[in-house]
Amino acid sequence: MVASMTRVEALGFRLRAQQLDRDAGRLEDTAALDLGVQDTGADGARWALAGRGVDLSTVDADDLVVAWTLRGAPHRYRRADLASVAAAVQPFSEADARKRIFDASRPLKAAGIDSLAALDAVASAMRKVVTKPLVKGEVSTRLAALMDEPYLRFCRSCDATHLYEMPFRLAALRAGLELQPDTSPPVLQRIAGFVPAAEPRPDHDVVRAYLRLLGPAAPALMSPRTWTRR
Repeated sequence: MVASMTRVEALGFRLRAQQLDRDAGRLEDTAALDLGVQDTGADGARWALAGRGVDLSTVDADDLVVAWTLRGAPHRYRRADLASVAAAVQPFSEADARKRIFDASRPLKAAGIDSLAALDAVASAMRKVVTKPLVKGEVSTRLAALMDEPYLRFCRSCDATHLYEMPFRLAALRAGLELQPDTSPPVLQRIAGFVPAAEPRPDHDVVRAYLRLLGPAAPALMSPRTWTRR
């Protein structure tokens, strides 16, 4: 077992693991899509795929799906993998859920509401609201009218009361919702025939995919406190 690695060795490992050294590839064999390709900025995901040799002219519009997942950021995945991905990106435990929703956990805890239960409640309300494609702001306005006070906060920049941002984002896929690609502000819509898997495939497991694509990792990142499953 290698106890240490130089910076150059680590970068070389990541370059090869993420297939940045290949000339051509397909969505099916692009490893980064197992963990999700973040879709932030102008054509961020497209550049990431092109840099891994994917000919974007051969990619059909429905081959990929955009969802709020890791860190609440939009990521692209293979649509065929979405049921497994949805299981993989869910919180591992109540403690993990509290960390993921950041400052929203405090008023929920004070009200005696578990974070996992809160995500389920938001997801249920979102599912009722989004019966057709809706802009994020409209979804937020409708949810604010449905949810109780512990779920809500006053936003100075918006001059409005709405849900905390992270529960809103992390509940979307839980509610069976995806983001329409290339929409700003985001448009949410239902995923046709969506049923999340009971367990993720091993290649979609977040911890394993992280180590496979972004390792090596410091011991603290792999501690049981951080990654213990329910």
